[in-house]
Amino acid sequence: MENSYHVIISNRAEENLDQIIAYLELEWNEVVKNNFIDKLKEIIALLEVNPLLFEKYSRKKNIHKCLITKHNAMYYRIIDTTVEIITIHDTRRNPNTLKLF
Repeated sequence: MENSYHVIISNRAEENLDQIIAYLELEWNEVVKNNFIDKLKEIIALLEVNPLLFEKYSRKKNIHKCLITKHNAMYYRIIDTTVEIITIHDTRRNPNTLKLF
């Protein structure tokens, strides 16, 4: 099956990922880190096929939210045939610290 959407990761989301992976390596272990990465890859594969699969985030128009784990939510938007991952937010943090733009 051919993918119809191209997924890109913003600089902010890239920084978030680097922080999460560094935390998992330091505080947990290689297995937990690899499980997180595998889950993220699965979600990206789903987004490439159907980005409307995950719920719309109600506060901002055309922004969707997807839980990667119970502690990490990913926010993205769809622009034509591109899915831009805007940020990955720790769900345990204050929601007012969430930056979508």
